[in-house]
Amino acid sequence: MTGDLTLSVAGVMGPVIHGQGSASGRRTSVIQLGGCNLACSWCDSAYTWDAARYDLSRELAMWTISEITEEALACRPSTIVISGGEPLMQQTSPAWPYLLAALSGNEIGLETNGTIAPTEQTLRGVSWVTVSPKLAHSGDPAWARINGDILVLWGRLARRLDVDFSFVVREVEDIATVSSLVRAHGLPRDRVWISPEGTRPGPVVARLQAITGPALDAGFNVSPRLNALMP
Repeated sequence: MTGDLTLSVAGVMGPVIHGQGSASGRRTSVIQLGGCNLACSWCDSAYTWDAARYDLSRELAMWTISEITEEALACRPSTIVISGGEPLMQQTSPAWPYLLAALSGNEIGLETNGTIAPTEQTLRGVSWVTVSPKLAHSGDPAWARINGDILVLWGRLARRLDVDFSFVVREVEDIATVSSLVRAHGLPRDRVWISPEGTRPGPVVARLQAITGPALDAGFNVSPRLNALMP
């Protein structure tokens, strides 16, 4: 029945270590879906959406549910993360509920930028969610990267479900911006993680050293970008 149902996929990676947040260090399989509604200047997976720099006809393909799940489960991960791009762009696809059903019985994480509201079906089908609102240094305009009503919804969901918030920061001053967003949208402060921006060890470590104290003082959690620290 699901043989003809497909999703746009950039690839399935694993086993890898999860790079940040409360799942940091976990043995993970990552399902990287295609497409995004933002265009972050420092995006480390721009090949999932940026047609100006990548040939998306080569980077993306339509995968069946069985192809996705077989690849994701092959490495016997402790958790499976559905990421992107922005995976919730595909939650209205007829294939989406079948993907969640095929992965059921495993721990399923979802990574989203927080601009799209999840369906009840999505919330029932995943184990946890990491919401990653983008700050000004992403290069996206504020109206695109912050949807106030939806971010408030995510804050409410975090009070009854396993939902964390991950903010990538570049400067110490970004901590104050995160604090303002947390207050304005009612995000639980103890579910907020601060991570340094960067894809190379040097800048990541330097930023981590600079932001750790201010982030802890603000009541937030701190996470390194383990994937950026690996050789």
